[in-house]
Amino acid sequence: MKHLPEAVPAKSKDPTENRFFRFRESAVKCLFFLSALTSIAAVLAICAFLFAGGIPAMREIGFARFLCGRVWKPTEGIYGIFPMIIGSLYVTAGAALIGVPIAVFCAAYLACFCPPKLYKILKPMTELLAGIPSIVYGFFGLTVLVPLMQTLTGTSGKGMVTASILLGIMILPTVIGVAESALRAVPNAYEEGARALGATKEQSVFFVRLPAAKSGVFAGVILGIGRAIGETMALVMIAGNQAVLPEKLTDGVRTLTANIVLEMAYADFGLHRGALIATAVVLFVLFPYTEKILNKRGYTMNLTLAKSSFSGRTHAERVAKAKEKLHADTPRMASTRLLRGLTGLSVFATVFTLIFLIGYIVVKGVPNLRPSLFAPEYTPENVSMLPSIISTLLMTAFTLVLSVPVGIFAAVYLTEYAARGSKAVKVIRLATETLSGIPSIVYGLFGYLCFVIAFRWEYSFLAGACTLAIMILPLIVRTGEEALLAVPDSYREASFGLGAGKLRTIFRVVLPNAASGILAGVILSVGRIVGESAALIFTAGTVPQMPKDFFSSARTLSVHLYALISEGLYTNQAYATAFVLLVMVVFINALSYAAAKGLAKTNVSQ
Repeated sequence: MKHLPEAVPAKSKDPTENRFFRFRESAVKCLFFLSALTSIAAVLAICAFLFAGGIPAMREIGFARFLCGRVWKPTEGIYGIFPMIIGSLYVTAGAALIGVPIAVFCAAYLACFCPPKLYKILKPMTELLAGIPSIVYGFFGLTVLVPLMQTLTGTSGKGMVTASILLGIMILPTVIGVAESALRAVPNAYEEGARALGATKEQSVFFVRLPAAKSGVFAGVILGIGRAIGETMALVMIAGNQAVLPEKLTDGVRTLTANIVLEMAYADFGLHRGALIATAVVLFVLFPYTEKILNKRGYTMNLTLAKSSFSGRTHAERVAKAKEKLHADTPRMASTRLLRGLTGLSVFATVFTLIFLIGYIVVKGVPNLRPSLFAPEYTPENVSMLPSIISTLLMTAFTLVLSVPVGIFAAVYLTEYAARGSKAVKVIRLATETLSGIPSIVYGLFGYLCFVIAFRWEYSFLAGACTLAIMILPLIVRTGEEALLAVPDSYREASFGLGAGKLRTIFRVVLPNAASGILAGVILSVGRIVGESAALIFTAGTVPQMPKDFFSSARTLSVHLYALISEGLYTNQAYATAFVLLVMVVFINALSYAAAKGLAKTNVSQ
């Protein structure tokens, strides 16, 4: 049993002391409430800046001409984003066709067939795939997939197929994680009922458990599609970036996100820049709409706590349902061995991809590590990454200082003070989900319009940190809320029974017992900060020197890698930079796993 706080003395009868106590409780509650409103304020601010810059441009161009125009020629004043919309849809559909089947079969293996000892190895490996920065994926695609496609197709290698393959790899961990959680949420009684009726392990998994988890699996697919649509830096490097409608699978395409990155740097402050901001408006509207589709169908984004569609039934009803599914799928039972084989192949493909990617970066990166790469000052001769490493660490620390207290306080308000089911809570959660679905390039454009232009901070360390703080805020809030909800109500009741107040109970009982989940969310946020590049290009800038103050430009390690790749003159140094960035990501993932495991043991012992 966990340790509960000691009994506190009875409240003083002094009116002054009681008034101070009530004032303190009210003040802290107000602080929690204001923190919870931050998500709403952030969404409103993003809407205000994007719509103010994008809607006038869309009106001047013409909404139909802008959305359905097939020609994008800024030099001639022609702005039609239809080729970019089609390009985004094509590469996303290709990624889904490649990645979703592999991910679902891999999730089935992890949830239903994997031995416990092997699971302890495979699960962290799939999570590591999620932590690898997109710029590293893009570099891998540029140096491995593009030459391979050149050999196989006789083209430039940069095109729709190459982009779809790389995106298919990138969405694997998202779909695997959600689908596995959905499969584990199905009551074991269904599989047991199927086995009792004579079904094999494979039959019970593929024809009973998997259909029962179809809602959660579909949610994972939707999240994977959202991940693919919002990808930016990897596609800039391998998609070909041709703003025309593709005719063949090997043709180059330009996505909506890539269009912003490629042209924002040299766009003037007239209609061209307004058209790019309007492109961000389309992305901003598209992503929350995807989330609404998910919510309308009754799925929850926190699938680890979701109930399957079979919950709430009696054991007899479960057995009857399993029997019904088995009889309905009898003609397909011969394919179970093939399906079992596909699970093994999917796991092998996922593990092989991870090992090959890491091994390739290690083999290419380690021999190119030179002392000059860690020189205190960056020069065109040494292209030192040390200033970028220090900038990354400083950016991470300051971003966490800005976002973690606000996120945790917001989670405390939602779980401890707000009436569950109230309109205020629904609005706050809707704003948080909206923030979590916005692509990083849209955050970057908002940070540019708000902090760089409106606040006149220019490209600076502070502008980048504030943008990242808003970006990771929904992750902190959601993981914090889940951790707080996991604390049993009996702990709170015991604390109240011993005479502790609401505030003391929160800080002395609830938060310490939720520390493992909160820490896990913080470490995940660190991984996202380290791997972010698209948002920082427009806010923190690309000056390869350590920031002297908050208003100095700063280049993080991910941006440094992108700069080396873009210049095309420092390929060997880019390999070494990718290796260092990968080491940082692996360390963060290992720290997250060890911290969560250690704190979980601590909580159990208490």
